[in-house]
Amino acid sequence: MNRRDFFKYSCAGGFALGVGAVSYSWLQREDVAGMRTSYTLQNIQGLSEDEIKILYLASLAPSGHNTQPWKITIKDAKRWVIGSDRTRWLPAVDSDNREMMLSIGAFIENLSVAAGIYGYEAEIDVRGKDNFSSEIAEVRLIKGKQTNAIDNVIKERRTIRKNMLKSTIREEDINHLVGSNKETVFYYPLNSNEGTYLSQATFLANKAQVDREDAQTELANWIRWTDGEAREYHNGLTPESMEIEGISRWYVKHFFSKKDVLSKTFKNETMKLVEEQVQNCGGWMIVKSDGSTVADLINAGRVLQSTWLSAHEKLIAFHPMTQVLEELPWQLEVAKELGHSGTIQFVIRIGYIKEYLKPVSLRMPISKIIVL
Repeated sequence: MNRRDFFKYSCAGGFALGVGAVSYSWLQREDVAGMRTSYTLQNIQGLSEDEIKILYLASLAPSGHNTQPWKITIKDAKRWVIGSDRTRWLPAVDSDNREMMLSIGAFIENLSVAAGIYGYEAEIDVRGKDNFSSEIAEVRLIKGKQTNAIDNVIKERRTIRKNMLKSTIREEDINHLVGSNKETVFYYPLNSNEGTYLSQATFLANKAQVDREDAQTELANWIRWTDGEAREYHNGLTPESMEIEGISRWYVKHFFSKKDVLSKTFKNETMKLVEEQVQNCGGWMIVKSDGSTVADLINAGRVLQSTWLSAHEKLIAFHPMTQVLEELPWQLEVAKELGHSGTIQFVIRIGYIKEYLKPVSLRMPISKIIVL
């Protein structure tokens, strides 16, 4: 089977990629080779077991191409500074680091929820002056009241790209997702005027992006086709996290490389997949902010993650599709077209699913994101 025939044969659902990495379970996972292995706590000098658990749960946040850009500097006991690792930025699709800062916001939300699980309150002081600041936020853990949250809510969050139902999301479920964020989170059914616009704009923005060689090259550099690459880097996108299944998964693991991502066939099949995706879901959700300061972006990331964590119990899948916010002219027009002031920070394809898939994406060891 040559690559052209393979693409025609494949029903893989993973070539339209955006923010939304998925996460391993805590004690046990299925690794990229299909082997069952244990994920055990690492002993890190200067950190208590609770602190390590909190940082682990925080690290299960989503990020573009699953780069996991966060870096944690330990200052004192239970006092950390959150920064980013520039080697895990995405300059081609996120030249202003907007999406990177949103990912840090999602990390901080996970951290805050995880702190409550272990009986702490996380005091967050946003310190970054711009999106390229080396120090973004300071965290202090203060002993407090244990919350009712459970860690599985964080562990089981994942991006789901396939098999969404086209049913409109029920009003009571939207209210559950939005919660107190009625001024920042909005839902549009698939067949509404706004939903139709977002479907069309997302398709066209994807087409523009796959034709950008720098964007495709950047994507290629973050796909770990082989098990060996996955074990080496512990980040990026894998056939498993892209939901490539069966013989298709076997094929890409053994025969695909970076150059295939730049091929005309890959690009054409990407667009066929995107066309199918934007027509098959329950609609679109957006997260907006008044501005794009560091504080605005951190808060928007937290809102997105809080909303995402609440979706699990309602069997609602999230698939962020960021291209419409990365490509011209759509990034300049989307807020106006939807009738919003301020800035749209996330566009998420959502829909009911029959059951959740097990989290399978790569995660870097905590020791790799810590600076002592």
